Order: sequence, then structure tokens, then C-alpha cells
Amino acid sequence: MANIAKATKLAAVNTIISNIGQAPVTTLESGNPLVEMAEQILDEISRSVQSEGWVFNTEHHYPFGRDGNKHIKIPFNVLSLDTKPTSLNRAVIRQNKLYDKVNHTYVWDDDMELDVIWLFSFEELPEAFKNYITIRSANVFAGRSIGSTEAVKFGEREEIFARASALEHDTQQGDYTIFADKDNQQSYQSYLPYNAIRRH
Repeated sequence: MANIAKATKLAAVNTIISNIGQAPVTTLESGNPLVEMAEQILDEISRSVQSEGWVFNTEHHYPFGRDGNKHIKIPFNVLSLDTKPTSLNRAVIRQNKLYDKVNHTYVWDDDMELDVIWLFSFEELPEAFKNYITIRSANVFAGRSIGSTEAVKFGEREEIFARASALEHDTQQGDYTIFADKDNQQSYQSYLPYNAIRRH
């Protein structure tokens, strides 16, 4: 039987550096500046893609509790969070804590439920997203490392197909219908421009 393994960060970095004809490495700690650059770009693109908010890394009504000072601390792997459009609270992250923009304070009278976009490590991502992030990173790497427009142009079509696969995976996982929103609620939500342009 063929050895079927999930993509690793090392495999992704080797794919990225192979885009400019570099030989694969056996460890990310090789000291090779091109490998370090490839890993940095991979992390950068992974964060950028995950920041869009997908089914696998988005949670609605996630509970956040207060500490002894009535502050709500935010985990380091939260990319963004938001209250519901109908909520009177206006919360943002400041100094790794939840800040009340209405009352200008870090103190909250109640625990909060927020919509959260999480940042996951490369190994935790769905395979379709690993593939898309790797290919996109390879194109960015080729452009930055050697300024190869030919390599980038060659990879653009592959990147388009990879993003399409990621979108298809997200759609299947989301079970979207015309009768319900992401929370499977039957309520109508008014037009919000950022919702219309977030997927392209």
C-alpha cells in the first residue's frame, strides 16, 4: 500500500524552495537562509489566508470569561473577534485584552460571547488549505528571492486551482443554504459590504 501522509511544514518548505530549483532539506533547522525565508513566507501567507475566516477556524458565540479584575484576556492565537451586529457592545483587542470602546475601559460587567477567527499551526490545517497556502507561498518566494516573474506566472494557474479547491472544501464543510446563515438561523441579516467582498 502506498504511504499516504498528511502534508507537513517541512514538506511545504521543500515545495516552496523547489520552485526556484533548490534541493530539498531534511530539517527546517539547516541554517540555510533560503529555507528560513521560505518558512517565514509560509507563516506569513498562512496567517493571511486564515485571517479571511473559514469554517475550520471560525467559531460563533465563543465564551470568554473574566478574570479577578473583570478583564477578559484574549488567547495569542485569536486573529480577530467581533460582537454580533445586533449587540450594543463594541469590543476590540488591546494589549491582549478585550477593550470596551463604548465605556472606554477593560472592565466588563459580564462574560462575553464573541465570533472568533482562530490561527492554527500549518499541521492543523485542512489539506486543501495546506496545498493552497504552499502554492501561494511558493509564488511569493520566487518573486522575492530571485525576482522570477516567469516562475510566478507559471504558478499562478496552479494557485487559482488550489484556491478553488479550498473554497470548495469550505463550502462543503459549511453546509450553506439559501434558507439559513452560518449559525443555521432563519433570521435575515441586512447587507454588509465586507461580507460581499471577503470571498473572491
